[in-house]
Amino acid sequence: MLKISEIQKNKLMKGVILLFMTLMLIFPYDTFQGASTGLLLWFHNVLPNLLPFVILSNLMVQLNITRLLSKVFYPFLGRVFRLSPQGCYPIILGLLSGIPMGAKSTADLMKEQKIPLHEGQFLLGMCNNASPMFILGYIAITQLKLPQIKYALFAIIYSSAILSAVLLRFVMNRKSVTHRVHREPLLHSMELVPKATPQRFTFDLLDHSIMNGFEVVTKIGGYIILFSILAQIIHTLGPDVGFLKALAMGLFEITTGISQICKSNLDINIKIVLVTVLTTFGGFSGIAQTKSVLGNQGLSIKSYIIVKLLSSTIALVLTYLYVILAKL
Repeated sequence: MLKISEIQKNKLMKGVILLFMTLMLIFPYDTFQGASTGLLLWFHNVLPNLLPFVILSNLMVQLNITRLLSKVFYPFLGRVFRLSPQGCYPIILGLLSGIPMGAKSTADLMKEQKIPLHEGQFLLGMCNNASPMFILGYIAITQLKLPQIKYALFAIIYSSAILSAVLLRFVMNRKSVTHRVHREPLLHSMELVPKATPQRFTFDLLDHSIMNGFEVVTKIGGYIILFSILAQIIHTLGPDVGFLKALAMGLFEITTGISQICKSNLDINIKIVLVTVLTTFGGFSGIAQTKSVLGNQGLSIKSYIIVKLLSSTIALVLTYLYVILAKL
């Protein structure tokens, strides 16, 4: 029997879906515009950039290449972040390709029983961020037109993610320590996970990796299109009060919101702060994309959202201090 809260949640979601469909019927042109924007964003940016990484990542996890790759980075990353050897891989892949590959690589390693749950939860919060190319290219150069701040924005966004993930892990460890009779050091947590036997390369394995890659990227495209429609309808609805409309759009889909903020007449320092906070949060579209690749590995999307909110707060403080000291 369903709990009352679950029944209410189910009714709420039905109401949201019905409202969304009604808005699409009332605003067919905005629906078309939003869907077109989302589709082009997916086709020109997500598909060519993400699909190769998904296919190769699938192969690397299945063939246990991740273990070899992680050995190179483990002497530094493992000891700094207190990770098991294979836990270094999501950090590397997340840094290279951004959301949601950090989440997917973490979930894949958990599925193959190569990292434990608490380590997976930590990695999910730390390494699932906007890609470096999105920050350095799209935000700093294309939208803000301030190439001189690109590395500072990159450092702020990624350091905020790291600090928030480390802080949440510290709090969770403090809460759980009283429930442990014997606590194993986190660095040796791989002893709790059975070692998975690597497969041999076959074309069937390659075919499966390719099909999984298209499935993942197609789902991501669906989320981008839906949230782009919502952002476009928000742009049409409601009074244009300062930056609030652009901020609301960015909370749903960061690419659209960032574009609207940068086109506004706001002071450049305010633009930098708002854009950085939105990028750090990732938007509801980014959260939905992340949820879609987690599978049934026990990773908590609620903890992930808490980390994102915390990292956005840290990014707000760091960016505010940066624009004051830099005097742009």
